[in-house]
Amino acid sequence: MTDDRLDPRTGLFLVKGIGVSDTDARMFRRSVDHGQGTRLRRGVFTTADRWAGLTARDRYLDHIRAVIATRRHDPVVSHQSAAALWGIPLGGAWPGDVHVLAVPATRVRSKNGVFVHRTAFDWDDVVELDGVLVTSPARTLLDLARTTTFGDAVVAIDHAINPRRATPEVLVYADELSELLARCGSLRGSTKAQRAIDFARPDADNPGESLSRVAIFELGFPDPELQCRHPNPRGGWYFTDFEWRRFRLIGEFDGRGKYLKEEFLRGRTPGDAVYDEKVREDHLRAEGFRVVRWGPAELADRGALSRRLIEAGLPAIR
Repeated sequence: MTDDRLDPRTGLFLVKGIGVSDTDARMFRRSVDHGQGTRLRRGVFTTADRWAGLTARDRYLDHIRAVIATRRHDPVVSHQSAAALWGIPLGGAWPGDVHVLAVPATRVRSKNGVFVHRTAFDWDDVVELDGVLVTSPARTLLDLARTTTFGDAVVAIDHAINPRRATPEVLVYADELSELLARCGSLRGSTKAQRAIDFARPDADNPGESLSRVAIFELGFPDPELQCRHPNPRGGWYFTDFEWRRFRLIGEFDGRGKYLKEEFLRGRTPGDAVYDEKVREDHLRAEGFRVVRWGPAELADRGALSRRLIEAGLPAIR
């Protein structure tokens, strides 16, 4: 049941919100002590039931909205926080802090869960999204590429340059990012950012595949082709995650969602999905390919991924 004290747009309760009574404010504060409410920030709450049902990204979005609602002036949301607002994924977990921009001369400092980036920026790179000031998708990607890990940057850029994954508002081209980076001048981390832009590919299907490609490169293995097409004897086509034709090897990243999420199951049961994947692999092997698989555990333990690739016959060349 929806709590009618929550803002219907954000799902939050603001103590200083319009029309909020002192009684409601006291009741929400007490609900936290009784495990029925969740405090996001001083003066900002939501119900424990609603909070328990949110994804990690949605919880982070709540924190962003809570910061915006309690700032004296509208902040410019940036970096990982802007990525969350735009629906741009990262390779790792969402941060604890909310990231905002400020001009270098400002006295504003990072504190209380707000990370302030005091850096030059052009107001042309700031847009309004659902009433929030946020860096544009292109500027957001450059900020991530300059300041986060190589893996996080590649995940974000891979998503944004993939026309099958990015929304129309987010979709950009790699050369656009390079041009914007050049116009920004000598920002710290520009070389690092260009490296991520150059490495990004528009045909990576999910963050796990992007992180896999980063790991494969950094472990010294040959660069794979992505999404190669193979005929399905039953009709249609198969597309492989990774392929090294010279070595007759196909690589597949198996995340849990592949067998559990409805967007991948498309009406099938998880058992059906596993069976279909076995049939698919049998067909690919019949073409003379070996198939090697890995998942999140191997990405977290690169030694395990390296051993798996070597055992499958892929040589390290760097």
